[in-house]
Amino acid sequence: MEFLKQTLEKFELESLIPYLENTGYLIFFLVLLTLLIYIFFTLLLKILFKKSDNKQERKQPSLNEIIDSDNLKIDDDNDFIDVLAAIEEEMAAVRELYVGGYISKGVYITETDRLYEKAKIFGL
Repeated sequence: MEFLKQTLEKFELESLIPYLENTGYLIFFLVLLTLLIYIFFTLLLKILFKKSDNKQERKQPSLNEIIDSDNLKIDDDNDFIDVLAAIEEEMAAVRELYVGGYISKGVYITETDRLYEKAKIFGL
């Protein structure tokens, strides 16, 4: 505090010395306000960029969404690849459940047969 008073006297600003005590509160308030604004904008930008990232991400459809036996049509190679990837993913998930002991052998066989029937539609 004395250093500030001496500096003000050096620059011939003695009239500002009575306001030094109140300046501490003002500086604290401005620092606090700056931090609050920074946190607010950080959260706002995080929310905005998170939403835009989700839109760019390609949604992998589930096997049941792709294969509907009443309305079955594959327009291009991407749909065919999606079907293969979905079947493979679901087969791996069923196998993991069986190996982990979460489902019985009968359920494993039933699910495998169901996936085989869906794959058979495409001649795989």
